[in-house]
Amino acid sequence: MTIQNAATAPMSMLLLTEAVDRLTAQNASLQGQLTSGVVSDSYAGLGDQRIVALSLQPQITKVVAWQGNITSAQNTLSVTQTVMSRIATITSNLQTSLIGLQGNTTAINVSLAASQARQSLTELASLLNTQNGSQYVFGGNASDTAPVPDPSSVTSSSFFQTIAASVAGVATNGAAATETASVAAASDNSPGQSVFSSALSVDTTTAAATGHSVTVGDQQHVTVGFVATQGGAASATSTGSSIRDLMRGLAVVGSLDQANASSSGFSTLVADTASQMQAVSSSLNLTVASLGQTQAQMASQGNSLGQLGDALTKQLGLVKDSDPAALSVQLTMTQNQLQASYSLIADMKGMSLAAYL
Repeated sequence: MTIQNAATAPMSMLLLTEAVDRLTAQNASLQGQLTSGVVSDSYAGLGDQRIVALSLQPQITKVVAWQGNITSAQNTLSVTQTVMSRIATITSNLQTSLIGLQGNTTAINVSLAASQARQSLTELASLLNTQNGSQYVFGGNASDTAPVPDPSSVTSSSFFQTIAASVAGVATNGAAATETASVAAASDNSPGQSVFSSALSVDTTTAAATGHSVTVGDQQHVTVGFVATQGGAASATSTGSSIRDLMRGLAVVGSLDQANASSSGFSTLVADTASQMQAVSSSLNLTVASLGQTQAQMASQGNSLGQLGDALTKQLGLVKDSDPAALSVQLTMTQNQLQASYSLIADMKGMSLAAYL
C-alpha cells in the first residue's frame, strides 16, 4: 500500500519514504534494463553517452543502406551476366552459320540460316527485356521501361524490313552499299524505325551516360549493368553498339533468303558480316569482363562495409547495451536495500513488512 500522511511523519520516516521511492524506481529501471538488454529506450536515458549514440546511429544507418545498394546491384549484375552469356551464344551461333554459308550457298542452307537468324533476333529482343524484380537490367536509368517495346514483332519492324530490302538488292547494289544501308537502318533512332524505347533510341555515348549509378559509400558511386544501346564510336561498318551490330547482323542473315545467293555481292556480304560479327563477339567479351570487374569491386566494398558496420555496431553496443552480470549485482543490492528499508519502516511504525506491503 502507499505510505500515507508523509507530511506529518517524523523527519526520519520522511527520509526513509523518499529512499524507498528512489530505490523502487531504481529497481524498476534495473529490471527493465535486464529484460530489454539496453540501458534505455531513449537517447535521453543514456545520459552523457547520448552524444556518442547520436553520432553512431546515423553512420550505421548509412552503412546498412549502402550494403542494401550493393546487394541489389550484385543481383542485377548476376542477372545481366546470365543474359550476356546467352547473347554470346547467339553471336557464336550466328558466326557458325556465316562460316557455313561461305562454303555452301544452296537454297536449303541459306533458308535454314535465315530462319535461325530471325528466331535468334526475336530471342535477343526478348532477352534485352530481362528484369530483375521490376527493373529492366538493360534499361539504364529508364529501368522501369522495356528496352524493346515489342520484341515479338522485331522481324516485321521497319528496322528489319529496311535491312531486308537492302539485302535483297545486294546483287545489283553490291555488298558495300548494302552494308552501309544496314548500318544506317540499325543506327536510326527515329520513332517507328528504332526497335528500342525512346529512352534508349539515342547515340551510343548518350546511352552509356544513362547507366544506373548506385551509392556504395561516402561520395562513392558505381555504374551498374549495361545499357542495351551503349557503345563507342560508329564507323562505316558499325553502329558503335555491340547489341545494335548484333541485331543488324541477325537481320542481314535473316534476310539472305531474299537475295541472289549466286552473286558476288552475296558472297562478299556474307564474308564481311562474318568479320563484323567477330568484332561484336570481342566487344561483348570485353563487356562481360567489365561487368565481372564491377562485381568484384562490389564484393570488396561489401566486405569493407561489413567490417565497418560491425565496428560501429560494437561501439554503439558499448553505449546502449546493458551488462547482465553488472545489472544482476546492482539489482541484488537494490533489492536488499529495499528490504532493509521496508523492515526499518515496519519497525518504526510497529507493523510487519507484510502489513506494510
